[in-house]
Amino acid sequence: MLEKIFPKVADNEYKGSKVPLYVLIVITCVFTFRSLVHFLAPDSGVQMIASIMLFEGYPDPNRIIYMFSSLGGAMQLLMVIIYVIVMIRYRNLIPLVYVLLFIETVFRIIVGMIHPLTAEYFTTRPPGTFLDLPMLFISVIMLYLSIGHKSKLN
Repeated sequence: MLEKIFPKVADNEYKGSKVPLYVLIVITCVFTFRSLVHFLAPDSGVQMIASIMLFEGYPDPNRIIYMFSSLGGAMQLLMVIIYVIVMIRYRNLIPLVYVLLFIETVFRIIVGMIHPLTAEYFTTRPPGTFLDLPMLFISVIMLYLSIGHKSKLN
């Protein structure tokens, strides 16, 4: 199994089910939107999408929140670029991408536990919080299918 996650040669010889590739395309599209919003939006999507309240003070505390969220968006965009490169040129690394997606999701959950934001910080619950648990399951199932377990959709 480790040889399928960390192949000696990165190439386009993908032997897993086609389903993980199609799911990765959908995930990449969603993550591209998410990344661009966090990276480029004036409020880095913090109020516009995540509905986190606007803070008051001098100097403006929102600017540093936007900066760190925008940096997070830049890192997300970097991962999206890697996903696209894998899908186009190095498809046998698709299992590794799902391992990374799983780890990223675990990290998101850990950060939420270390730095919990309770209801007084939001006007509504941020949409990203609804995706963590499903993404854990999706990444595990897609990893399983991508390491060579053929599905009927293959």
